[in-house]
Amino acid sequence: MRILSLIISSIFHPTFVPLIGFLLLYSFSGYALYLPENIFWFSILVIVQFTILIPIGLVYFLYWRKVVTSINLSKREERPLPLVLTLISYSIAFLLFRYLQYPPIIVSFFAAIVLSSAVSMFVSLTYKISLHMMAWGTLAGAILSFALRINIELHFLLSVIVIVSALIAMARLWLNEHNLQQIASAWLLSFVLSFFVMNLL
Repeated sequence: MRILSLIISSIFHPTFVPLIGFLLLYSFSGYALYLPENIFWFSILVIVQFTILIPIGLVYFLYWRKVVTSINLSKREERPLPLVLTLISYSIAFLLFRYLQYPPIIVSFFAAIVLSSAVSMFVSLTYKISLHMMAWGTLAGAILSFALRINIELHFLLSVIVIVSALIAMARLWLNEHNLQQIASAWLLSFVLSFFVMNLL
């Protein structure tokens, strides 16, 4: 069971959520019909670089330099620095999309990611919140807001996201990385923040 929990935690790692969210919004919003292919691949490059490669690379660098004792950031007191660096990287992606005048729904989604990351960073100063659940709660809030905004039926997609979130929650509990309160509070907090950010911007 521990191996399965590790696999689930890795497959549904928080760093993959920005890419997953972009692909979902891109597919269901209709932007795929008119957004040039070169712009699409540029977007993928930006997201992979600033939300996956750089954040993961920074954590491994800090682990190599023995600034953190685990690449999983299991100790709360070791989280602030990696989260600050991740927040900066996410913010660059958001600013790029905003500067290049991407569709509002994409810009809003990355604004929600930045806000969720900032909240995670500040909360981690005193409380070990679940970063996995913060990420997936953000995605759920964004998809619900998007569905309501354009009046599209996305119940199945939302159900899948909730089921995945539940699987991640069980995996994190089984690994003793978090307790139920840390998991539930993270998902609900990020869900609410994301939903309102997506509606405001």
